[in-house]
Formats: sequence, structure tokens, C-alpha cells
Amino acid sequence: MRIEYLADHVSHLPRLAQWHFAEFGYLNPANTLDRYVERLTAALQKSDLPTTFIALDGDSLLGSASLVRRTITHPHLSPWLSSVYVDPPHRGRGIASALVGRVERAAAGMSLDRIYLFTPSSEKLYAGLGWELIEYSHHHDLKIAIMSKGLAR
Repeated sequence: MRIEYLADHVSHLPRLAQWHFAEFGYLNPANTLDRYVERLTAALQKSDLPTTFIALDGDSLLGSASLVRRTITHPHLSPWLSSVYVDPPHRGRGIASALVGRVERAAAGMSLDRIYLFTPSSEKLYAGLGWELIEYSHHHDLKIAIMSKGLAR
């Protein structure tokens, strides 16, 4: 497995947009599949935000993670680890952890001191990767954990 910029593998963007829409669409029901395509297209960068990384096995897409300026909650915090996703047949193999680590290194390489995330269900995974709980919050009727991690440069 290797982790690379989505910008270097644009052919995977449509499938990744479908995955994100199916997995995260409930967080903002006003979003459409086209909106996910737009967001990923905006993330076809390597040295600025937003940026997206993908996990690959050969040319097979396994998952993704993004680094973005803002997300759907806490607009005063920035930047955010976002859209960590691994295709279900490939879960449990450390791919999500590797993607998170790659985003952390990219953020540190951009001279960022701290990054944030929110999660409705994976707090334990992120805590195991060194992320700290800031608070519990709500997005619509969904309880979410807001977490952060300081970055070593």
C-alpha cells in the first residue's frame, strides 16, 4: 500500500466522491454528489489547503483523508483532518491510521502547529493516534467529539 496525493491520480476522483457522498452525506443533507466532486476537485493541490491523500494498492483505491481549512462545525478552528474513509473490504488493516499520519505530516510540513477533527463514532481510534478530546458538541441531533493534535515540526 502507498499513500499519494489525489492530485496525482485524478481518475479516482469520481469514485471517491461517490464514497464520500454515501458515507458522509448524512452530515449535510443539502449536499449533492456534484458538491462532493467540487470539493475534491478543489483539493487537487499539494502545497496548500485543501488537499486530499488517497491510499492505493497498485492502482486500486483503498481510501482517503483530507486536510481542509473549515468544516461543518466550529468555524473558529482551523485546519481540519476531514473525510477519513476506507473502503469496507479493506478496513482493519491500518489504512485509516496511515492516512491520518500522512495528513499530520503534510500539515506539519505547511508549518501548522495544530490540527482538528470531529468524529461521531471513531473517538477511540483517534485517541489511540495521539489526538486529544477538546469537547463534545452536537451537529444537528448528532453527538460529535471535537479533537485536536499538536504537530511536531
